[in-house]
Amino acid sequence: MNTQLTQSARPATRRRIVALDVIRGFALCGILLVNLPPMLQLGAVDAHGAPLAFYRFYEDFVQNRFFPIFSFLFGIGFGLMWLTASERSPRPRLALLRRFLFLAVIGLLHQFLQPGEALLPYALVGIVVLLPSTWIPVRLLAPIASVIGSVLLIVGILTGGGLALIPGLFLLGFAISWSGFLHSVLRHPGRLALVGAGAVVISVIGFAVTDYVTRQVNQWINAGLGIAMALTYIVVVLMLLRTPAEAVLRRALSPLGRMALSNYFGATILIIAVRTFLPDLSRFDSQGGYAAGLVVCLGILVLQVVVSSLWLRRFGQGPLEKLWRNVTWGSERSSRQPQEFTRMTSS
Repeated sequence: MNTQLTQSARPATRRRIVALDVIRGFALCGILLVNLPPMLQLGAVDAHGAPLAFYRFYEDFVQNRFFPIFSFLFGIGFGLMWLTASERSPRPRLALLRRFLFLAVIGLLHQFLQPGEALLPYALVGIVVLLPSTWIPVRLLAPIASVIGSVLLIVGILTGGGLALIPGLFLLGFAISWSGFLHSVLRHPGRLALVGAGAVVISVIGFAVTDYVTRQVNQWINAGLGIAMALTYIVVVLMLLRTPAEAVLRRALSPLGRMALSNYFGATILIIAVRTFLPDLSRFDSQGGYAAGLVVCLGILVLQVVVSSLWLRRFGQGPLEKLWRNVTWGSERSSRQPQEFTRMTSS
């Protein structure tokens, strides 16, 4: 089972990292939950002006909890890609610039469907932060990126989180994948137990000493709790992958993670379709439509798992992921790359 979850430390092997696919798929589920209320225009309060129970749960356990995971994974994916970029292109930085520009175009198109989405900011931060960081001397890259990333993450938390967290999380993910620490943790996830325990303690204390209103008014508290809870979620998933639950998680979440870009864009289209045919979900339950929204979310995820599994059996890579790869490396050069590696870093 362990060999399915990790990649050899030798770059020549380039086997896919299934654990990252699973965590990415898990984060995609959370991102769908995050996007559901604003896109379906679900309310936040009941007739008396009190926050709905579902909305409070959503704010405390979903909002700003999965976005950091996705951002961190993006930085990890970039780091893994940069490890062999010079082997895949004679001008690797230009190739990665094309990659970010393509993502910016996709993000711009997505903005028309879902204003405020994250792909466009991801592309811009990638160009402004990640690409320049590749000029850091090799021996100093991991420590310098870690220090700068930590400082930027703290600044992002203190300014209220949200998009301000992206630069720090990108750099920390880049540093972790570049340093080799990622492979060490995936082979021995027990080493994260202390980190996970610390994240749980921070989360518990944060909820114990604040109330719902305080957390929402002071966004830096919510942002800090979001990072702690995101780390907790990652550690829990990694630990579950060392149990019999691994088979179920891998079958359900890995296809979502391998086609993250296609599924992220596709989920928006499906939500818009639901909104068109069911414009008022609040009439279906007493929680402002949140219960009905969860059913919609579950239906979308089941559909995407089935479609992704069938698609990957036939094509090996999602449609947007395939186009993204070809734009990055060129179709001829891309086709010569080990497919396992390109799938592993495709989102």
